Amino acid sequence: MSLFHYYGLLKEKQEQLDRLQNCHNQLQGIKQEFWSFRRSITTPELSSATWQGSLAERFQDIRSDGIFHFYQDLESNQLAHILSIIINKVQRLQNEIESIQQIIHSLELQLLEE
Repeated sequence: MSLFHYYGLLKEKQEQLDRLQNCHNQLQGIKQEFWSFRRSITTPELSSATWQGSLAERFQDIRSDGIFHFYQDLESNQLAHILSIIINKVQRLQNEIESIQQIIHSLELQLLEE
């Protein structure tokens, strides 16, 4: 393969790395946002002064066992899983970039020797 090919490949991998790092940063921000809004799911608290009875109890159950449960899953598990996948992909891309840079360096040395 030619030096030109590896320079193009290097540029492509660096662009992919930049996009992934940008995505990671954005998802980190979203995860922080989720964490900060966690309490708003269960507020306002229901009391005898605000709403009571079987409908209020059912609403509270749906809010705490349903919505809050899924919210926590999204925040804690799903976002964490995606972030982990992105971190692994970033590491693989960094390794690929280093390998391509080594190949480019070797090819440049060969050209200088010729």
